[in-house]
Amino acid sequence: MVTDNLITKNPSVLAIIFSSILLITALIFEYVNNLTPCQMCIWQRWPHIGVIAICLLSLLIKNHYNKLLLLAGLLSLTSSAIGLWHSGVELGYFNSPSSCIDTNFNSNITLNDLLAKPISGCDIIFWDFLGLSMANWNTILSSFLGCFCIFFSFYNRREHYEKEKRA
Repeated sequence: MVTDNLITKNPSVLAIIFSSILLITALIFEYVNNLTPCQMCIWQRWPHIGVIAICLLSLLIKNHYNKLLLLAGLLSLTSSAIGLWHSGVELGYFNSPSSCIDTNFNSNITLNDLLAKPISGCDIIFWDFLGLSMANWNTILSSFLGCFCIFFSFYNRREHYEKEKRA
C-alpha cells in the first residue's frame, strides 16, 4: 500500500530515484572500475540529467505536473533511442558516429602515447551482464522509465484519490 501511494501520488519521485540510480551506476563504472565511456555513453546520460531536473521542477510546479512528467518520459525514451543506436553500433548493424572514431593521429605520436590513451570506441563492449551490454541495459531500463512516466502523465491522480476517499 505504501508503494502504491508513492507511485500514484508522486511518480516523479520514483523517476528521480530511477534516473539517479542509472547515472550513479554509470559513474561508478567510470570512476571506480575505470571503464572509459565512449561518446555515445555520454550522450545517453544527458537525458537522465534532464529527467531528474524536470521531475524536480514538477514537484515545485504542481499545475504543470502532468506535462512535465510527459516531458521526462520523452527524455527517457530519447536516452533509450540513443542506447538502441549504441547497441546497433556495438553489434555492427549501424555505423559509429564520427565523434566515436579518433582520427587525431599524426607523425609525432609514439607507441607509448597510443598505449597510454584509454580505449573508448563506441563499437567495443567493455562490460556485459546476462549477455547484455551497458547500452542494452540502458535501452531496456530507459524504455521502462519512459513508459512509466508517460503512463502516469495521463493518469488522473485526483480522480484516483477521490474514489479512494469514497470507498
